[in-house]
Amino acid sequence: MVELSSRHEGDRIVIELYPGDPIELGDLSSSFAALARMYERHYRQDGETAPKLYVTKLETGSVLMEIAPYAMIMGTLSFMDGAVIVADFTSRLWRGVTAFSGAPPPAESIWIEPPSPEDARDIKEFTKPLLGKNGSALGIKHARYERTEGERTVVVEYKFTESELNRAAINIDKALESPFLDESENVPREQIKREVMLFIDQANRGPGKERGRTGDRGIIPDIYDKPLPVYFRKSFQNLKSQITREVNPLTSAFVVDVHVQYIRDEPRGYVVTDIHEVIPAGGTE
Repeated sequence: MVELSSRHEGDRIVIELYPGDPIELGDLSSSFAALARMYERHYRQDGETAPKLYVTKLETGSVLMEIAPYAMIMGTLSFMDGAVIVADFTSRLWRGVTAFSGAPPPAESIWIEPPSPEDARDIKEFTKPLLGKNGSALGIKHARYERTEGERTVVVEYKFTESELNRAAINIDKALESPFLDESENVPREQIKREVMLFIDQANRGPGKERGRTGDRGIIPDIYDKPLPVYFRKSFQNLKSQITREVNPLTSAFVVDVHVQYIRDEPRGYVVTDIHEVIPAGGTE
């Protein structure tokens, strides 16, 4: 039997939970289970049988957990060369949280695509022990133990603050309420576009909808040249009233932030989340 300890060389996923307050044991167990589900989906896509993840080190105070891939070989638990496994899954986990947290990517050229609905649900469950707790934080590392004296080198490290984690949870809930989730068995994906020009092609007289059938349609030339359904995120600002209150929406333009909903890489509709500027017919003075 291989001893599960950091004395073995190889790569680890290092998870650091800083809860700020005590964590209820059931929440911690659910958090770890969500992480395991996400890992299994990561490898099922390739049709492979994934090596199991095992905890090789656990510390308390803050919760620090090192995870490594092991496999059963001839009835014995054997450590695998997990550099690629650890790198890929660490990146998937970081990108999943970043897509919803508002945390800036390490380079301006990197666009973070939101994860699948299944991953989004498990990311929220994984971070649940930290949500709403003052001073909480999450650290995710890809670390490597070298053969020489078991010294650990951090290959890459990501950190998320309390506000970023709480924002991610809110945005995940909003994304999972997408008006397009029930329209097709194809899983939709979402892309956030900020300060783009929206032209209303058709507007009904009722309040803006978050989901279901809507008579509001619009064109965003930077994204798609045909009218698509337009939804409005519920907020204290009453977003649709800003479009219809003081100007003719059919002859005006609007600078907005939207969540673009895609199915099979084709835009299917827009969810307006903020309105920055209303430009009436004839432009501004």
